[in-house]
Amino acid sequence: MKESDSKKKAFYKNSWKKIIITDHAIKQIIFLIHSNANNKGIRIGIKKSGCAGFRYTMELVKKEKKEDLIFSINNILVYINSKHISLIEGVKIDFIQNNINKVFKFNNKKFENLCGCGDSFSIN
Repeated sequence: MKESDSKKKAFYKNSWKKIIITDHAIKQIIFLIHSNANNKGIRIGIKKSGCAGFRYTMELVKKEKKEDLIFSINNILVYINSKHISLIEGVKIDFIQNNINKVFKFNNKKFENLCGCGDSFSIN
């Protein structure tokens, strides 16, 4: 890794606060991370999907990727591909439990169009 890359990662790790994670989501994410000793945090990304264009993704991280920027948000390590930063900025992550259904919900004020099911979106 180049020195400039490590400085960039250190900058982001300590300064970027553009994601909000609700208390319910924090509890569930911590539970999932602790389910396996190899888990380091979560990776939030964007994937082309659905009728509106994109959807958010979230997965457990066991190994850092070279394009990851790493942030500590509410004591959770959050890994984001550097190419996705502008699309993820402003997102609020919640964990919703409705009877037997449990799901992480991503809300972003930059949504331009939502798909009918609410899973895909386009951004200004």
